[in-house]
Amino acid sequence: MQPRINLGVLLRRQLVPVAVAMGVGLVVLLGQFSTNEGLSGIVALLIAWGAIVAAFALLLGLANLLLFHTRRIVKRDAQTPFSILILATALIVFLLVLPAGGSGSAAQWILRSVYQPLEASFLALLVFFIGTAMYRALRVRTWEMALFALAAFVVLVGSAPFLQVLSPLIPAARDWVVNVPALAGVRGILLGVALGIIATGLRLLTGIDRPYSE
Repeated sequence: MQPRINLGVLLRRQLVPVAVAMGVGLVVLLGQFSTNEGLSGIVALLIAWGAIVAAFALLLGLANLLLFHTRRIVKRDAQTPFSILILATALIVFLLVLPAGGSGSAAQWILRSVYQPLEASFLALLVFFIGTAMYRALRVRTWEMALFALAAFVVLVGSAPFLQVLSPLIPAARDWVVNVPALAGVRGILLGVALGIIATGLRLLTGIDRPYSE
């Protein structure tokens, strides 16, 4: 026997999420091209609801993180010390920031004295990884790689302060590479990204892609 299909369940799982997503997306999209105060108020309300949903999503992500590391500690995994450090840090920061919020003195002290020094340290280490990646990428095998290596060499040499005093042509060549071919490539990439975002948005609005119903 074939299993019976509950039409009501099917409608709730498929049509309702699609209809809600399409309706909200179309209303917000129309609000960007309209000056109607009533529509602007509806759009503002929908965006506020979206922010609330995003906040709950962050809380769920935090809960998932805590659950994952708690399970690792219970199982006594090899990475247990790091899990304990993560949980202890999260608990301490939460208890310090909770009374006054993100704009309080405790949160600002953590940002300036803990987060920013750690961020600077990671960025300093990133220089060595970038150098290694550049060494691997600048191995000239084709003429395209030769052009890439030449452009990278001109930019690196033109950015060195002690070489800029030798000739004004060095920084001028660096500026030309950055402002003409590199900027043209960046704009082409941004145009491609924008077209991809538009295509993805249209697929979501028309119900072709429905990640919210899975």
